[in-house]
Amino acid sequence: MYGKDTESVQRINEKNVEEAFHYQPWNDEQIKAGSEIRAALIEVAQLMLKHIPETPLRTRALNALVDARMLANAAITFNGKF
Repeated sequence: MYGKDTESVQRINEKNVEEAFHYQPWNDEQIKAGSEIRAALIEVAQLMLKHIPETPLRTRALNALVDARMLANAAITFNGKF
């Protein structure tokens, strides 16, 4: 189940695709949430750099954190809509 109000969750479709790709400025609450998530992901990345040998797997793990940040930002931006 997605969030509290599953009725508001939408798949990207022909009617809303432009909204999904259009810049959406954040409000103060979203800025705070994004900052907290970014700080946590940076902390994890620093721990990975410290404790995991430089290997292709470490690179993939770090790239996954970058992907996680971008997806989290999108989820914050659309507030559960997509």
